[in-house]
Amino acid sequence: MKTQLFLITVLISLTTVGQTFTNYREADGLFPGLVNEIIEDTNGDIWCVGWVDSNAPGVAKFDGTTWELFGTEEGVHSNSIICALQDSFGSYWFGSVNSAQLTGASRFDGFSWAYFPAENGLGGPNIGDIIEDTDNNLWFATDGGLSVFDRNTFTLYTIDDGLPSNNISSVIQDKNGNIWVTTFDGGASKFDGTSFTNYTVADGLASNELSRVFEDSDGMLWFSSGFSDMGLTRFDGTSFTIFTTNDGLASNNVREIAQDNDDNLWFAGSLGVTRFDGTNWLVLNEDDGLLSNLVRGIEPDTAGNIWFGTLEGVSVLNAGSLSTDQEEKTTFSVFPNPAQDQFTIQTELGSEIINVNIYSMVGELIASHKNRTTIDISALSSGIYLAEILGDNQQVQTVKVMKQ
Repeated sequence: MKTQLFLITVLISLTTVGQTFTNYREADGLFPGLVNEIIEDTNGDIWCVGWVDSNAPGVAKFDGTTWELFGTEEGVHSNSIICALQDSFGSYWFGSVNSAQLTGASRFDGFSWAYFPAENGLGGPNIGDIIEDTDNNLWFATDGGLSVFDRNTFTLYTIDDGLPSNNISSVIQDKNGNIWVTTFDGGASKFDGTSFTNYTVADGLASNELSRVFEDSDGMLWFSSGFSDMGLTRFDGTSFTIFTTNDGLASNNVREIAQDNDDNLWFAGSLGVTRFDGTNWLVLNEDDGLLSNLVRGIEPDTAGNIWFGTLEGVSVLNAGSLSTDQEEKTTFSVFPNPAQDQFTIQTELGSEIINVNIYSMVGELIASHKNRTTIDISALSSGIYLAEILGDNQQVQTVKVMKQ
């Protein structure tokens, strides 16, 4: 009989040491309200967009020293900006939602602004995302369909062309050249240049109400269900895997996904940000210096800093600022898992076990064991339990255990 060893690492509680974040607020020159997206341009400048206060400029540029604001008076079509892109020609594109001014998109070439009305081919008045493909075409995710601009004309794709919904929330181009979109109410779709292939909960997605699609460096696709609080779905091209707070996410309400220079994945939601290195989950929130737990934008810059757009402004996780205690956490594992009568706890760094609490999946404390590495679960009914493990370095980790 072949024995399988399952190492299931869930949430690690962390404590930051020293000043981890550099924060920027309205008092520092940033616009007020929610920062929805952040991009770094080819000059190393940081651009932020926001849309909460329609009376204030919705675009800000930071050159490392000062903030410069752009609103309708400067030439942007709206102050309610939700997405931004710098294209391969150096121009900046901005899309708006729920605009109290004009609807559609703006382009800024560094000197002058151009306006692209929604009714001229964009499809819908609300522009949720903009990307540029490898042929320099621009794709716009709108609430009236998916629009592509070849620099001369717009082509609009809708449900009549095979999309599952006209309410598009995000768009990317994958490494194979396919265009992927998420929708607010119809799941996800892949466009191969000819036809659309649609994916829903029936295929393995956590939700049909999706906020973001992201492709990581390994070619895995990640779908966030930020509008339905159902967590993340990872797609390897064949099968779907769902991740939630039970696995280590700070929140199931994930609205943005990014990958840093060390290939760590970052997820933003309503209870802070989560870093996933492929094995361990790390959560950072207001207690660690983040301006707000409500986070919408993530941008790892070329210097290794990570910029977060929050409800209260911008928080920058400075490169190398996570303490050694944070980066080199002991990882506990349990085996066998699934287990029948008992399981054993192991750790790579030889940490001693101080206490183990066994909880039901609804949070009820069932048993507590002190100074033991072998835990008796013979009296438990079959099912899934949570083992909260406390080490002698005061690290706490929670691991899923399946009782056969």
